[in-house]
Amino acid sequence: MMNKRVKAGIKKFHKENTRIRFCLGTVALVFLCVVLLIIATFTQIRINFNIPADMGLGSYLKFEYIPQIPIVIFIAAFLGECWGLLAILIYVFLGLSPWFPVFALGGGLSYVFQYNFGYIFAYIFAVLLTAKELKRDNSVLILIKAVLYGVLTVHVIGTIYMAIIALFRHDSIHFVSNWIYYQSLSKILYDIVFGILALLIAKGCRKILWLIMG
Repeated sequence: MMNKRVKAGIKKFHKENTRIRFCLGTVALVFLCVVLLIIATFTQIRINFNIPADMGLGSYLKFEYIPQIPIVIFIAAFLGECWGLLAILIYVFLGLSPWFPVFALGGGLSYVFQYNFGYIFAYIFAVLLTAKELKRDNSVLILIKAVLYGVLTVHVIGTIYMAIIALFRHDSIHFVSNWIYYQSLSKILYDIVFGILALLIAKGCRKILWLIMG
């Protein structure tokens, strides 16, 4: 019984001392994460795979990937539930304002009628779900579940939002299915893999941050 109490006390102490508290440094970290998300929005990872001509696929296969969702996972793991949510809200409000076109296709209030705004809106819920799951413990299973929750939340909400916009615009089923494939189905695996990598980097950064600020 005593051993369990000691372990519980150590766990509570560790949790309280790894929580990021409010200070000017915290505000700076929040805005740094906002900038990081903006940079990710306009960053394309491009890789060309050489393929033998006799395979009938051409001389190479292009791979293009925008790492926004992994950065959202990073923000959730690095800043936690409260500050991570604040960072995402700042990003969304900046993009919806007429002065900061930080979204991929611009910005302003009219952006809510863009097909891809649902993915951006879903960042809010993805950060909350990912950060909440990470509060449970540091097991490998929990880390993977946290990434899956975040990635799937973005794609599910983004796809539903896009389908609603397409319905009001009377778009064809062919257009909707192609959109879902290219914007979600073809990217989910990459988002999960890079999301896990981003989470591990964020965990390392939090440990360094705790050593500096603790």
